[in-house]
Amino acid sequence: MKGHNLFIRLLLPAVVLAAAISPTNLNAQCQSGNCQNGTGKYRYNSGTIYTGQFINGQRTGKGKMVYANNNVYEGQFNRNKMHGDGTMYYANGDKYVGRWISDQPNGKGAYYFKTKERYEGDFKSGKFDGQGTMHYPDGAYYTGGWKQNRKNGQGKFVDPTGKVTLGTWALGKLVNTSGSLASNTNQSERPKPSTTKPDVTGLRNCGVVSCTSGKGYYDYPDGSRWIGEFRNGYPHGKGTCYYADGNRYEGEWVNNAPNGEGIMYFASGRVYGAVWVNGAAVKELDSDEQVPANPVRMESTKNVKIWAVVVGVGRYTSMPSLKFTDDDAYRFYTFLRSVEGGALPEEQVAILVDDDATRANILKKMREYFLRADENDVVLLYFSGHGLEGCFLPVDYDGYNNKLRHDEVKQIFNESKAKHKLCIADACHSGSLNYGGGSLAAKGPAPVSLQRYYKAFEDASGGIALLMSSKAEELSLEDHGLRQGVFTYYVLQGLKGNADTNNDMLVSIKELYRYVYVKVREYTGNIQTPVLTGDYDDDMPVAVRQH
Repeated sequence: MKGHNLFIRLLLPAVVLAAAISPTNLNAQCQSGNCQNGTGKYRYNSGTIYTGQFINGQRTGKGKMVYANNNVYEGQFNRNKMHGDGTMYYANGDKYVGRWISDQPNGKGAYYFKTKERYEGDFKSGKFDGQGTMHYPDGAYYTGGWKQNRKNGQGKFVDPTGKVTLGTWALGKLVNTSGSLASNTNQSERPKPSTTKPDVTGLRNCGVVSCTSGKGYYDYPDGSRWIGEFRNGYPHGKGTCYYADGNRYEGEWVNNAPNGEGIMYFASGRVYGAVWVNGAAVKELDSDEQVPANPVRMESTKNVKIWAVVVGVGRYTSMPSLKFTDDDAYRFYTFLRSVEGGALPEEQVAILVDDDATRANILKKMREYFLRADENDVVLLYFSGHGLEGCFLPVDYDGYNNKLRHDEVKQIFNESKAKHKLCIADACHSGSLNYGGGSLAAKGPAPVSLQRYYKAFEDASGGIALLMSSKAEELSLEDHGLRQGVFTYYVLQGLKGNADTNNDMLVSIKELYRYVYVKVREYTGNIQTPVLTGDYDDDMPVAVRQH
């Protein structure tokens, strides 16, 4: 796949250069203007020159920094750091345009390589991280997930001829394909480990000759074969080990075992990415079963539709069982099918409870329903179950594998074209998720209040709202008296009309949050704190009141 080995330059020489450019440096001087509170020109003893605004002797406001190595930054500063919107012109011909936080690209931006590649998307701590697109000089491009400057997660690659490959990447490598659109196939394919030893023509047999450096191959006594780098006569560095049992490992190798970052391709088709130490995985990178991202056709209509996925998990094998999560899910599903919840037809709402609520099924249903939504529509995810920081726990969570990461949920939300996106989660640590059919098939006219409900979606400006049962560090509680999760109980009470404080017969997301926040805090003695976050319209409707 094109671009797998694209060399990513160090984006931030400015971080190192920022040292020793404080106005307190000896021998530094204000060359003109007001370098205390105003606009001035300041030369630092490193040779770096800043021209721009100062507040209390610190670079704050708009300015230009010309570094001694000929890098040039133009943009916003705050307390001596590049902070806000700005452009860095690198001496090597590269350029970054976008958001800066504390001297590093963070947020949305674009990086232009001198060699004509161009990355546009999310940055984190100066690296490609999040969702982004890399354009190549020959017209090819990749768009999808990135982590630490490498392709990671679901993505799409389009080659210069227009052939499209959908799949999942890990550590910059394509590990799971969902077929090529050019080949008219929807079959999910996985790269299976080779059961035969690969061709080694032209490579040194380092079991016969001493390989002090460079590349070669070595056959282990058990029938496994290493092809890759050597050091001092031993396999050491990057390469591939083809195991005798059909598994394959690609990555860093030391002392005859995986050491460092690498991906294990099992004969079963499972893909496991991790940081390894002496053959043992110590930090997961992509250990979960990859879920094929089969293409989903968007259903474009003029009417507003609501697409929902409802999940309830109580019967865990590696976690304490929960008593009321399945009831919570069924109650929420029933609400959505009612007039108050939008009278959703069966084909627009999916419910997954206990054994059906596997990680793969949840992601599959989210994609199947949410990606069908068009620019007029609403998508909604409800989850009730256990959670850990940064993830929800499906029924097949085994203590390590199959976590449903918040990033995966956000990615599908971001892929959906829906105007309004709502996630309601009743799970411990759910607050760590942050931001960051015909509308009614009933015969005869819909009730006036229901028509107003759907019309309110058209009037609101759209966005993503995340209503979580607790802060990132808190637990979410069930109550035997309510026979429900406390959060879900009050969410449903609010949706049924108790949260309609302005008596307009509609419940907005802001009204629901205020109601749920007060009631949950009061009921739990301030132990549990609901959270509302995201980029949303306060008037986004979430229910219609009947009486």
